[in-house]
Amino acid sequence: MNNGNVFKWILILVLIGAAAFAIWYFFRKSDPDPVSGLKPRVEMSIAHIGEITDSTIKMELKTLVHNPLPIGMHLKAINYVVRMNDRTIVEDHYSKPLEVNAAASSLLTLPAKVKIRNLRVEGDEEAGKGRDSADYHFKTILHFEKPLLGKDSLVLEMDKRLPLYRLPVVKMAGYEFKKLGLKESDIVVKVEVSNMNPFSLEFQDPVYAMDLGKQKRFAEGAVKGITKLKAKTKDIYEIPLEVSLGKVIKAGAQMIGKGKELPFTFYFKSKIKSQSEVLNDSKINLVMDGELKDVEAFQKNLERK
Repeated sequence: MNNGNVFKWILILVLIGAAAFAIWYFFRKSDPDPVSGLKPRVEMSIAHIGEITDSTIKMELKTLVHNPLPIGMHLKAINYVVRMNDRTIVEDHYSKPLEVNAAASSLLTLPAKVKIRNLRVEGDEEAGKGRDSADYHFKTILHFEKPLLGKDSLVLEMDKRLPLYRLPVVKMAGYEFKKLGLKESDIVVKVEVSNMNPFSLEFQDPVYAMDLGKQKRFAEGAVKGITKLKAKTKDIYEIPLEVSLGKVIKAGAQMIGKGKELPFTFYFKSKIKSQSEVLNDSKINLVMDGELKDVEAFQKNLERK
């Protein structure tokens, strides 16, 4: 073997030894999240809210996985938790295999589902203190495809101060029959819409519908164009809905039996336009249940104010 080949093999062995030492140094402590210059890093933030319903929110989390190690990381799954002011709002996992090359990064879009109640509780509490931002804690657990020097997983955490996103609140606030005709009738539904964000929201081509008693789609309507809601405001909108005379007569017959306890379901569907990238182009699809007596009580309270 000539001197050139010997030198080449020595250099390869030195590099392998250096890589092995670096990995050993990184994993040498029993702490699953060791402090080291070669520590992988995960950066996470809320990228977009895709769909809002009456109970859940579908959102996307932008996640950057950075690997400074001299060897690639082969991941079989990622678990992630997001806490807002110490309240867990996201707890999910990503189960697709992922390879992050040595000294490289991979950008992921992770899906998440949030319960409306958790977000509203924190939002109301922080807003009550006059705050428009919150403390977010992101926890990520990387699960390796194969154990790396005895380690099956790695826990990474980070904290961020981010805007407090307030979801629009839509409530049915009243109703009134405007016209009774032989073929069609008009009913005006009053809707209270709240936007507690520090930025305005716009509803694009909102669509409305209402079930009353046993009648599905008792009344339907739509508003073409943009309905704008200013920042930190609460407004009442009057929505005209069309209903056939036959459905009105049937509704009257049901009210004879149940009166104001007649149940209803109100549907609101629209796309949101906003200055906020997180909420812009979100879809809102709300379903509200109640009884006619609840709506009338709400309307009387509004008239007293």
